[in-house]
Amino acid sequence: MYQTPGRRAPGIDRGPDTDYTRRMAAKTSLCLWLSAALLLQGCFGVSRRRRARIEQGQLDQIGRIQNPQRRLEAVSRVLIEAAAGGNIHVAQEIFSRYPGLVNQPNWPQVKMSATKHAIESGHEDIVHLIVAADHSRRPEPAPMASVRWSTPPKAGAAPPPAPAAAPAIVSDVDEPAYITGSRDDDFALVIGVEKYSKLPEARFAQRDAEAVKRHLLALGYPQRNVITLLGESATRGALQGYLEEWLPKNVKPDSTVFVYYSGHGAPDPASGQAFLVPWDGDPRFLQSTAYPLKQLYGDLAKLKAKSTIVALDSCFSGAGGRSVLADGARPLVAHVDDAPAEGSLTVLTAAGGDEITSTLPDQGHGLFTYFLLKGLTKGKRNARQLYDFLKPRVQDEASRQNRQQTPALLGIDAPL
Repeated sequence: MYQTPGRRAPGIDRGPDTDYTRRMAAKTSLCLWLSAALLLQGCFGVSRRRRARIEQGQLDQIGRIQNPQRRLEAVSRVLIEAAAGGNIHVAQEIFSRYPGLVNQPNWPQVKMSATKHAIESGHEDIVHLIVAADHSRRPEPAPMASVRWSTPPKAGAAPPPAPAAAPAIVSDVDEPAYITGSRDDDFALVIGVEKYSKLPEARFAQRDAEAVKRHLLALGYPQRNVITLLGESATRGALQGYLEEWLPKNVKPDSTVFVYYSGHGAPDPASGQAFLVPWDGDPRFLQSTAYPLKQLYGDLAKLKAKSTIVALDSCFSGAGGRSVLADGARPLVAHVDDAPAEGSLTVLTAAGGDEITSTLPDQGHGLFTYFLLKGLTKGKRNARQLYDFLKPRVQDEASRQNRQQTPALLGIDAPL
């Protein structure tokens, strides 16, 4: 009888080959079931600690890969897995071992995927870590200058291209070369005023503030807890609002608060009181347009924080640098208001009351800020260590510029 291949006619004995098929089907089902069970165990039964050990082992194996590009690609996959599993220590280890990860071409895709997984799994600390790492990415190289025509163009020809802009200044402290753990309860207010509404500019003040913010993020300050006021956003009202309302409402007893200011200072010729000069400040009307340094210290000393650190890249002598006076007024050697003895307040100032601040043009930063950030890069993590590091270096560089600048440390020592 003719029958279709693979089928048997009704009533015909199926024979031993059919039993073999049944046995193979049963084994296949069993294998599939076991595979599914193992997969479920891998997804749900493995603890976070075990996943961390697995990912740590993967990192150790990745270190043996000779090809740099393949090594970074493998590290990217482990980072995404660590973000999904909430393994902050593995993520920190990745950025510590492979800082070049953020500069590879596919970093934007890796960042997006890792951030998405971290958000979906509720691991905000890893999101902050990725953001801080992204801020350390090297800037794109400046374009090469266009070639100018050596002979006049013919009539009707397109004009020669405009010369390229001068390359931007790049400092070795612009991008932090370190990343530490997340510090969810710490807060920072970073102020940088370079171009004023009615005053001469405070050169590099905005670059100072932007670099300080990147270092704070690398230190673990959460992005949402770092307020940055630059240029025209740094008004007297904004300073007052964040210092007198926002910080007191948000700071916790175990918080560290860091306040940084880069811009002009001014003395009141009548009282000798020192003021921070916001974007809309006027040296003729300091009481109503500027922010008293004594009030700054008083506001911060009242915070219910574990410690509060203030860093001021400004001066208050009225003799130049980052200090201003009303037109017609003579320079005044002002005594910078001392920080209150009580409370947990630490103050680092850029210069003495009778001195002016200076800058490092080749680095594009204020002299004080440059060595402050350099100290952080060198692992100096508290006020005394930073002060001992930056003071002699600021003094030495200032003397090379034929001037004096002596930073000061007021109040208690405190970790940043």
